[in-house]
Amino acid sequence: MSGRVLVVDDHPIIRESLTTALLALKVFDEVQNVDSFHSMVERLELDARFHMLILDLSLADTYGSRSVEFIREQYTHIPVLIFSAFDSPDVIAQCFEYGVHGFVSKSSPMQTIVSAIRVVLAGGLYIPPSVAHSMGFELPASAETPPPLQADKPQFTPKQREVFEHLLQGLPNKEIARRLGMAEGTVKTHLHGIYQILHVTSRAQAILKSQQLSLGT
Repeated sequence: MSGRVLVVDDHPIIRESLTTALLALKVFDEVQNVDSFHSMVERLELDARFHMLILDLSLADTYGSRSVEFIREQYTHIPVLIFSAFDSPDVIAQCFEYGVHGFVSKSSPMQTIVSAIRVVLAGGLYIPPSVAHSMGFELPASAETPPPLQADKPQFTPKQREVFEHLLQGLPNKEIARRLGMAEGTVKTHLHGIYQILHVTSRAQAILKSQQLSLGT
């Protein structure tokens, strides 16, 4: 792999260890890191040409949701991978409501972190298998594993299909609305309809359902 990544974490040992590991494993050509929300904002204002942002949720100078929301609204071209010790299914589901591209627990082995990075850089969305299981989803072991034969493809309206495709790109509601030329409230209405068709109640579950059924954009 190649490219540039910005690691945002206020714990110096974790920040430096992750930076060293990503460079040693040649996951990225360049790894920059900062230790706060405000330092992240300043860095991105100077240069936002990053292929990924790896973000801790518990930064000392902001709430986790604020930093995620800021990135996904201001820098929609940068995929966001959350790297956090707070890894309950509820926290992970909430992160995906803001349009992140992946979530990895800080307790994960480096192999899992690298796998998540590869999925996101390839344009996919990464939810830990353990979280998928806790939400009642069993995902294919590989891309070659077919979806369950009994599963019917959902029948979306054309607008629902457009919204769903943008959801699978990890875009927040506001950006989906901008790209499709509709009000944000209309996007939410379409999402409600999509959730009903998929028999889910959240973005994270919709993403898992799409992976389970091998739905794509």
